[in-house]
Amino acid sequence: MKKVLKWVGIILALIAVTAGTLFMLYVRPFLEAMKQTTTVQYDKDLTLMIGGGGNSGILVSDSLVLVIDTKMSDAAIMLHDKVKQLAGAKPIVVVNTHFHSDHTKGNKFYVGQTIIAGGNYTMENWIKQSGKEGVPTIWLKDRMDIKMGDDTATIINLGKNIHTESDVVVYLHKRKMLFAGDVILNKQAPALFGNADPDGYLDVFNWLQKNLDIQKVVPGHGEVGGIEVIEAFRQYFSDMKLAASDDSKKNELEEKYKDWRHIPIVMSTGSTIRAFKNKQKK
Repeated sequence: MKKVLKWVGIILALIAVTAGTLFMLYVRPFLEAMKQTTTVQYDKDLTLMIGGGGNSGILVSDSLVLVIDTKMSDAAIMLHDKVKQLAGAKPIVVVNTHFHSDHTKGNKFYVGQTIIAGGNYTMENWIKQSGKEGVPTIWLKDRMDIKMGDDTATIINLGKNIHTESDVVVYLHKRKMLFAGDVILNKQAPALFGNADPDGYLDVFNWLQKNLDIQKVVPGHGEVGGIEVIEAFRQYFSDMKLAASDDSKKNELEEKYKDWRHIPIVMSTGSTIRAFKNKQKK
């Protein structure tokens, strides 16, 4: 029995050391990078806040202010301060692209305002992911158009498992700009947890480009870009699907994305390949 306990202790110690090493090498730098926030004045009515959790947008019209994703921690406070400055007495409409807390923790600052999120979530799952503060007031099942000065913001519930079971995107028609949430990332491997479906990503890339005239993309994480951001993320998923079905190509295909931000095991080429393999087994 003593020998068994000794080996259990050794194994637990090795696990702790490994976890600590992974945290210091990958998780901590990733979290520190996420805290960095850059404000971009895209035009006189549209402000982008990149980083500090999920990327956010503030669109101002004569009658209201639209906020896309509310960030986390100090960045959520910074975003709210900017929104208050721009909104004055105007009503505020918040859109959450999905229920992960890096996109929703700032909701608590907008209690009393309209908060829109995808309608495929249960209240229980929302609270589990994001907490009880700032729960959405509108659960969108399909789509909604909001007139914003000379532009129109269309909010679309994509209606299938992609990053989550109820991802929402926001499209600005005049600006031909898509706020994609974590359905599209720029040079960052996705986190595929819960109901995430790697094939859902590939399906939605096709749908977005078929149905929307997109020239600018605000990804959930990473820098703002053009249509090439979607194409690069599409290629990533296509490559990982091929790697999942052909082990001889795995190393070569993973090497293509070595400069992307990732966390081993949970948010990496390897985890995406595993997600495809798990689907292939079903």
